[in-house]
Amino acid sequence: MTFEGRGKPRLSCFKSPLFAADRDSVTFTLSPPVRYAALLALLAAVLIGGGMTLLGHGGSSVAAPHVIKHHPFGPGAKKHATTTPKKHSAHVTKPKPKPKPTPNARAAPTATVQPSAVTAAIAAGLPNPIAVALGRHQTVVVSLYNPYSEVDGIAFAEARAGAKIAGVGFVALNVLSEAQIGKLTAMLGLLPDPGLLVYTRPGTLVAKIGGFADKETVAQAAQNAARGT
Repeated sequence: MTFEGRGKPRLSCFKSPLFAADRDSVTFTLSPPVRYAALLALLAAVLIGGGMTLLGHGGSSVAAPHVIKHHPFGPGAKKHATTTPKKHSAHVTKPKPKPKPTPNARAAPTATVQPSAVTAAIAAGLPNPIAVALGRHQTVVVSLYNPYSEVDGIAFAEARAGAKIAGVGFVALNVLSEAQIGKLTAMLGLLPDPGLLVYTRPGTLVAKIGGFADKETVAQAAQNAARGT
């Protein structure tokens, strides 16, 4: 250190290393593997969240209940056509050969209508379906049914089977139709439902059964009426 003049010290020119160090800026950089790991973690979180959302929406749907409907039966009931989906097949189906006609095959003979028997039954006050049946058969079984009743449906089938066993005519009348049972109601009063009537020529009521009757009971009643017992 030197002194110039008297009592006036000269300032020394020294630069402190601490001040130089404070002015330097510090920067941090991420290596490429760390960047890739962060991107993969973010992508996995997005995919998992979207999948959970889709599963939550998919499980909220509820299947609609199947409703079973009862269709009417009987001669006047319309048949409901059921459509089944067609299966598409890649194979070509060959046309089936037509059956060869047999020379000895004969159609079952149908009963001939006797106009006099029909006229006599109409004169007795019976409805036309019963009168026509008496024109073909000596004995006729008449089934009285309600087309919307399950019990009447079973009774209807049993009465038809019993008439077939006995070999007599069969007529079914709807109790809800005034055109079919109007004349019988005027003659017999309130009709049973289900019910069974057995007529013989010319228009005689031989048996009347109220309620359900199986085919054996119907066949026995028809055979007794045919024999006149």
